[in-house]
Amino acid sequence: MQTRVAAGFHGRLVTPEVAMAADMSGAARPDQSGAVLSHAISAITGFAVCLAITLVTGRKEAWDASAYFAVGMPLMCVVIFAISYRLPRRAWRWTLSMVAGQAAAIALGGGSLSLWPLAIVAMTVVSIPQFVTGIIASRLARQPAAPDDVR
Repeated sequence: MQTRVAAGFHGRLVTPEVAMAADMSGAARPDQSGAVLSHAISAITGFAVCLAITLVTGRKEAWDASAYFAVGMPLMCVVIFAISYRLPRRAWRWTLSMVAGQAAAIALGGGSLSLWPLAIVAMTVVSIPQFVTGIIASRLARQPAAPDDVR
């Protein structure tokens, strides 16, 4: 007899013995290791996009350049969509990691550190499209699959 274990196994069917062994082993659950990797990918993407645009355009903040909105924003939204679709629980956290990566790029890219707290708030507001993208991907991932057409 198999049981559905909701959390930790992404809804895969497992036997009760497997579920208990996984919980008692202390090993990281699949969703936990995926979360760490997703946080890292989000932060690195935000950092790389923000720093690259800052260096290429010569602006102090990436969002001062039109390339941030024309190239950087869509690229970051694609990454957030992919991560939020794969790990739909609490999808907002991937965008927060991306905001942290962008804030680090601003600090390293020569932005004024005295205005850094204001820059974090501004970066969070400018990241609203990523938050919305994450919510949409999360909802799409949670939709039940359409039944197969049986003939």
